[in-house]
Amino acid sequence: MNSGIEQFLALVKERRTSRGYLDKPVSREAIISILEAARWAPSAANTQPWEFIVISDPEIKIRIQQAFLNEAREHEDQRYRKVSEQQATLLLKPVLIAVCGRPASRERYVNTKELADRSQDELYLLSMGAMIQNMLLAATASGLDSTWIARLARIPQVAEILQLEKDLELVAFVAIGNSSQKLAASDGRRAPVLQRTYFNCYGKLY
Repeated sequence: MNSGIEQFLALVKERRTSRGYLDKPVSREAIISILEAARWAPSAANTQPWEFIVISDPEIKIRIQQAFLNEAREHEDQRYRKVSEQQATLLLKPVLIAVCGRPASRERYVNTKELADRSQDELYLLSMGAMIQNMLLAATASGLDSTWIARLARIPQVAEILQLEKDLELVAFVAIGNSSQKLAASDGRRAPVLQRTYFNCYGKLY
């Protein structure tokens, strides 16, 4: 195995979802580098359907957190509310990056007329997911930790707080900062790759 892939795999294994952050600022240079990595992600038909809002204003983060908690309190499931309360603490300390997308970008796919709406949605979201993965890995490479928060993007009030244009939609949030608890790399929750890999057809072990 060459040194390049070894270094890359080490970076991938080092990335962890942080559950708590220190009150330590993140430099503008680090954020720009993470977004630079994001823009080099592949996207269907090179549409690059993403835009970003970097949120560091404490008052805006408090309003977003309140919208998040209000939505959770509407659910009867106590576990749902408890998990939400735990996640809500992440919204105040680190930098938040709102990942926005332009659904209309799907009209630029080469065969868009032949694609069903579901297929267009899949290509669009696959592009966004690839871009977010670049962000998470770039944060790790910068010595920072990150958390991908999806549900926050589905709360209409959050889009209102951020004054989103009508042709933009929130897809996810990425919290970035310095973790208050460094997590060690572990294979404990990862299935060995050869248990999920087959040769030429499903079921024939590789």
